[in-house]
Amino acid sequence: MQNNVRAILEGAFVSAIFLVLFFIAFYTPLSIVAVFALPLPLTVYGYRHEAKAGGLAAFVTVFLSFIFAGFPGLLLSFPAAVMGLVMGVAYRKKKSAGQVLMIGTLVELTFMFVSIGLALAVMKINPLDDMIKAMREISEQVLTDMQKQIENSVSQLPEDQRNEAQTKQLAQLKESLGMMKAQVTSLITAIIPGLLISSSLLSALINHAFFRRISQRMGIQIQSLPALHNLRFPRSILYYYFIVLFLFMIKGLQDYHFLYMAVLNIMLVLQLLFFVQGLGFIAYWIHQRNASKGLLFIAVILFLIPPFTYILLLIGVLDVGFNLRNRFFR
Repeated sequence: MQNNVRAILEGAFVSAIFLVLFFIAFYTPLSIVAVFALPLPLTVYGYRHEAKAGGLAAFVTVFLSFIFAGFPGLLLSFPAAVMGLVMGVAYRKKKSAGQVLMIGTLVELTFMFVSIGLALAVMKINPLDDMIKAMREISEQVLTDMQKQIENSVSQLPEDQRNEAQTKQLAQLKESLGMMKAQVTSLITAIIPGLLISSSLLSALINHAFFRRISQRMGIQIQSLPALHNLRFPRSILYYYFIVLFLFMIKGLQDYHFLYMAVLNIMLVLQLLFFVQGLGFIAYWIHQRNASKGLLFIAVILFLIPPFTYILLLIGVLDVGFNLRNRFFR
């Protein structure tokens, strides 16, 4: 009886913390931080109590989120609550860190689609429309700025340095950017599955990192992931990457909508893996030099800027294919 009362009280406390994080994520500029912290209360609760009690706590939090924010709130709270609970139960059952991450990613992704399906079936609205609209506006603004830069470059050239070939090349580049602007909506729509997979994996990774810190303070030991500087992906992903690049070169691939979407999303996921591999190489360099770990944080921020992102992707590809770590740090 005492254990049941304790479980109920902790469940109420966990629900309150979840709702506070939910309101921060839904209504404040700190949404990015709060969204990734949202599953954590139920992960802790799922580790400490039976799955039945955890299911009740998850139901209460999701129901209250729906009451306060409707279907948009459901889309945010439902996948996070279920993922947090399932990961907590998996930790309690002594699953490995890799297994917990895989389970968390699949659960988050599954219930994200369930939430979208409920919104489409009941409200006849697509919750992803706002995300697609925001991404389209950002992409179009970037492409417009690039077109303006090209126009400025042409206008600033002295008359004696202008020639027909240069002018034609710049005009073709401007035309290509215009075509990209026209296709940006269909492109963003096509990569939504890959974005959802990547965000689910990222959410599970961050939840693992948060819970591991809390578990150490609770005196609980859970299995850690390999250190980033030791993380290496198999060379086989490079072969998949070449296959995808070859498919992209096939003329008329866009006419086969399903195949085009599949290739595009596989490319997105593979590039994410190469990005992580590149970060692993940077972390290995920092580890070998006994440099401050703060450099890794700076590197992450730097490589999120598009020109440097492509450099990191190239480093990741070369590290997978040619094992740069052994070549440079023998």
